[in-house]
Amino acid sequence: MKKVLFIILLILTGCGWLTAGVGDLTWYQVCTGGMSGEWYGSEEALSIADIVIAVQKTNGGWMKNDQLHKLSQSEYQRLLNEKSAHSCLDNVATTQEMRYLARVWKATGNEDCRQAFLRGLQMIRVAQKGCGGWSQYWPLSNDNGYQDYVTFNDDLVVNVLNLLRDICGNTGDFANITNAETREACQAGVQCILDCQIIINGTYAAWCAQHDTVAPYLPTEGRPHELPSVSGCESANLLSFLMSIDDPSDELKQRITAAVTWLDEHKIADHAVEDFTNDNQQKDRRIIEQKGTHLWGRFIQIGGNTGEQVYNKLFEKLKNRGKKRSYTYNGKTYTYTEEELARANYDPNKAYEPIYAIYKDSIPHMYYRFLYNFEDTPIAFDDNGCPYYTSLFRGVRMGYQYIGSWCQRVIETEYPAWKVKYGIHDDGTYILSTESCVSKRNDQTYTFNNAFTITNDGGVGYSTAKAYSIRYTADVTYTIHIPSDLQVTEAKLYGYCNWDDSDAYVQMWNNTSYTAEDYFFPRTKNDKAQWVTHVIDHSAHPVTDQLAFRLAGKQACMIITLTCAKRGTGVEQVQGDNQPSLADKIVSNGQLLIVLGDKTYDALGRQITDR
Repeated sequence: MKKVLFIILLILTGCGWLTAGVGDLTWYQVCTGGMSGEWYGSEEALSIADIVIAVQKTNGGWMKNDQLHKLSQSEYQRLLNEKSAHSCLDNVATTQEMRYLARVWKATGNEDCRQAFLRGLQMIRVAQKGCGGWSQYWPLSNDNGYQDYVTFNDDLVVNVLNLLRDICGNTGDFANITNAETREACQAGVQCILDCQIIINGTYAAWCAQHDTVAPYLPTEGRPHELPSVSGCESANLLSFLMSIDDPSDELKQRITAAVTWLDEHKIADHAVEDFTNDNQQKDRRIIEQKGTHLWGRFIQIGGNTGEQVYNKLFEKLKNRGKKRSYTYNGKTYTYTEEELARANYDPNKAYEPIYAIYKDSIPHMYYRFLYNFEDTPIAFDDNGCPYYTSLFRGVRMGYQYIGSWCQRVIETEYPAWKVKYGIHDDGTYILSTESCVSKRNDQTYTFNNAFTITNDGGVGYSTAKAYSIRYTADVTYTIHIPSDLQVTEAKLYGYCNWDDSDAYVQMWNNTSYTAEDYFFPRTKNDKAQWVTHVIDHSAHPVTDQLAFRLAGKQACMIITLTCAKRGTGVEQVQGDNQPSLADKIVSNGQLLIVLGDKTYDALGRQITDR
């Protein structure tokens, strides 16, 4: 490119060449479209592309965490000196640089950008493992360390697969950037995700942040505080990616459903993480009770035979590695093998609980040590008299996301929308969301593609909201019209309050009144919606024909999921397929009733408590 050295010097010496706009963005934002489309065709964009190409590793990729659009002279020289080092795919490294080069190439037709992009693509193809996944670095370190495992952590595999899918699509920035043969070769990697899905007691669960590269692709450790486990965060992101695949196979549908089911069954219900100022006026983090919000561990201990296999593998690996960790306390030094530390607190009876660990060089005797407490618990002493932490402490709690609500968004928003998209309701659930609604804006009857409709007594028109939810106005009675062949046995309300000055809550549901403490949606905080889930059980008295509800306080935006059973004659439902015919029909007060044992049912099979 012309004037390359001159432009690079202007950028590196801060002579004002960069506009305030691009300089205020992160490198990731610049790479993924943070500037206007026209900007990527500018001389400024080309000058940054020169730097990207200049510091590209000789093996084709880039290193992570470098802000290539605003390097100092010393940083630029360091990267030039490290061109022969390995490339990285962690923290969107390499994939973001390739996206930037594709944007600039599309806007300018500059062939240097295209050739650098193709060198990056070649590195990705060469670095792909035989199992179909990728590790953090290429070339590998070959030290049997965590950096060589299949890495789902920080969306590494997902970022690579999204890039390859965009290349295969041959549209937008990637149209004709490579040939048809290369595009065809980019269609790989999804099977690796399915192969790594953890099986616990014969049931598909979810995923770990890292996995072995050979069958059976067991979960494995990362850094000393990243223990083998089911990862709530990484599993949520993997599910989001899998649900973005067009025309999923039956196997993929089953795997997605299994993972969602497992994660839903292993949530910490009605709790949230809260940042607060403690009694010492320090920023701290704790878990609080909060109805409707759920948590998952970043690391969830695996149970069953799989858990036994996974953790024995960890202990044996640490034993074979033979590393020791020493800690000095009161002038005395205590030395432990990593295997000893990992075995010290591990409790197989804590299966499916969140597990924690501490990775801090000043206390190396905490490496790989299993902890089961998020908030402060007393320090204990081992058999040698050496003190050790039994929980995370404040600085560690604040420095890493050990627990979060990642899965709730996927389970309550993305999964229902995916089910609607592919007509999946064989589990008896019917979803009332913008994805299933066929109404137009301001239609006062909300019509859904599953035969449900909603009307209201306030003349309120249909209106969409965030993440597939529908707006429901306070002080208006809405009526859900249930298809004649169905009865509602459970209702799930997932939503948020659309205002920041007051909460919304369910004032009436199915002719039962509630208070603001029962089913509420917290007000928006700092422009962020506070999503919550409420479940209302109708199994004892299934609802037929119509279900009315009314909100109070403020407007709420909700996805309503109704679990339904087929309406029958009553006798067939009560008896069951393999039950002998012991039901008697009687008439009481002009009503036909069915008596089976000590229970009485109406003609629709609904149990009656009093007659």
